[in-house]
Amino acid sequence: MTIDGFRGQVITPEHDSYERARRVYNGLVDRRPALIARCLGASDVVAAVRHARAAGLPIAIRGGGHSVAGHGTCDGGIVIDLSRMRGVHVDPADQTAWVQGGATLADVDHETQLYGLAVPTGQVSKTGIAGLTLNGGMGMLQRKYGLTCDNLIGARLVTADGDLVTADEDLLWALRGGGGNFGVVTSFRYRLHRVGPIMVAGLVAYPVEQAGEVLAFLRDFIATAPEELSADAIFQFAPPLEAIPEEFRGRQVVGIFIRWCGEVGRGLEVVRPIQQFGTPVLDFVGPMPLVAVQSLLDPLNPDGNLHYWTGEFLPRFGTKEIDVVAEVGAGLPTRFSIVQVIPFNAAPTRVAADATAFAHREESWLIHVLGQWQDPADTERCRGWAKGAGAALSAVGSGDAYLNLLTDDEETDRVRAFWTDTRLRRLGALKAAYDPDNVFRFNHNIKPVRT
Repeated sequence: MTIDGFRGQVITPEHDSYERARRVYNGLVDRRPALIARCLGASDVVAAVRHARAAGLPIAIRGGGHSVAGHGTCDGGIVIDLSRMRGVHVDPADQTAWVQGGATLADVDHETQLYGLAVPTGQVSKTGIAGLTLNGGMGMLQRKYGLTCDNLIGARLVTADGDLVTADEDLLWALRGGGGNFGVVTSFRYRLHRVGPIMVAGLVAYPVEQAGEVLAFLRDFIATAPEELSADAIFQFAPPLEAIPEEFRGRQVVGIFIRWCGEVGRGLEVVRPIQQFGTPVLDFVGPMPLVAVQSLLDPLNPDGNLHYWTGEFLPRFGTKEIDVVAEVGAGLPTRFSIVQVIPFNAAPTRVAADATAFAHREESWLIHVLGQWQDPADTERCRGWAKGAGAALSAVGSGDAYLNLLTDDEETDRVRAFWTDTRLRRLGALKAAYDPDNVFRFNHNIKPVRT
């Protein structure tokens, strides 16, 4: 099969690499597109969109392929695959960068760190920058520099009509948290910050039985900590490392994951109370390159595992909420599963409520429930655990969820509630302007609203 004006690779079910090319990060997602168009540039994206519209094919957009909900693929349609569009062009003079839509966080860091600059991004280096940005972008540097979408200052995208446009202020507002509803973003322009090349980072871990005390300590400590420090709690199974006492290897632990983006000597002083709290079973903290920090959690998130995720913002983090989180975190169903507890304060909460499509700006705590397993026979058990955890958290939560954490597209009420009616009307009007037929619908979908 050929596509007029297309210079990239077209992969159909008869192609030798089809089985490999159709697979995505979440092994639970098993879809068979009619063709996969691996684009080399914006002109290929234009050609692919026009071909799909003419042929009446559904369109899915794949950036880094890391969408846990499987939004980067579809059955019987075309996947516009940007994985070969990974260029990062840094302007060190004005501290900005243009980044192509298929780039990963590792690609971005590799280029920006050449100049001692960084974009605030996520926590796994293989994550695609596109999907992360379009739904918000929480991560390593957020307390100091905000969300990834807060640092988005420009974009070029291909519309449903197959036109390449530069986002105006209204459309840019929508791209800062409105998902992939408005077109195929071929390149993003970001504001950069002076970070690195060396950070202070690592993990201090404790027996899971001490989770309540650890969470209460983190709550009190982070409330007044300098904003250069981001620190999350992580429930996980301890890996078989020499640094961990043998009796704790393979057991559940709760750790505080530390990232300090300021001056190294000052950072070592600031994190010392964390290292001195209690009796940790692991204290792996010190100076390390930013590019290494960005990949610290990669081993916990390998490709091909089966996933079911959910999440909840907790407006308070008192004794009741801590007890619920500690109970959820102590019940991980497999050695791959994780619960992450993320303080949501400082820079992201200073952004005006109506400044971006990303709607949640209140001080709170984001709980990320990550059910992850390898044996398909464990699917119902692990999915049941994640749903049960989500229900327990919703009883003490706000109802808001970070959309990048939602696996289940049936959670439409939570998606709508996140954006609020006023925000949805504005987003719906922009959707009607750029995609009136809802061509781009494999996402947390916004329906066109014609006025």
